[in-house]
Amino acid sequence: MKKQVSIAVVLALIGTVGFGAISSAHQDSAELGTPIYQVKSVSGTPVQGEQFEPIVSANSIQSEPRVGMLSPIHEFSTLVDAVTYIGFEPHIPKVLPVGYNVESIHTINRDTLHITYVYQPGEDVTQNQAMGMRINYRVSLQKGDISGDYNDYNVVKTVKVNGKKVTFKGGNKMVRLATWDDGVQNHSIAFERAVTYDMAKAIVETVKASRYHGVKQ
Repeated sequence: MKKQVSIAVVLALIGTVGFGAISSAHQDSAELGTPIYQVKSVSGTPVQGEQFEPIVSANSIQSEPRVGMLSPIHEFSTLVDAVTYIGFEPHIPKVLPVGYNVESIHTINRDTLHITYVYQPGEDVTQNQAMGMRINYRVSLQKGDISGDYNDYNVVKTVKVNGKKVTFKGGNKMVRLATWDDGVQNHSIAFERAVTYDMAKAIVETVKASRYHGVKQ
């Protein structure tokens, strides 16, 4: 049974530390529109907008069990309950684009945490046109591909972000999926609406244990 995620959990997950001004990127296709997301500063006010490529097709995040099998998926109303269930302290994103809130928290096979963030329109919906679009974040102690995204992408490249080798998949200018293993925890972030490489890197940089989300490092 689905339960509404508490406001306290949303605030703890999203945070309000800004990425700083990030330059806008040109679209891969001139035929697509240019909706804009904003990023919050420490004070909670928006900073320079970042252009995002509109979605062409949603990522195939595979999490549903086969018919007749016991479900390996459990839903939780709070992050604390999910963490207690999986038995390790997951590193999660501190910052996401403004307007994204936690939609659901799941565990898969009791070894993977899956958090879905969904965009909710704010006061200025003309600046954020991603209503209903989701970001799917997974973290696990298991090795291998935990993303559940089996799409083929035109561009796949691995770069270092804060000393970690991160694999980005998408197009020449936009990212649909980021995956990396920090040596202990395995991570993936899948974007239904593609983001720029700068934005994807900025999100990856903020992934850490939640107890450090208010600490400068």
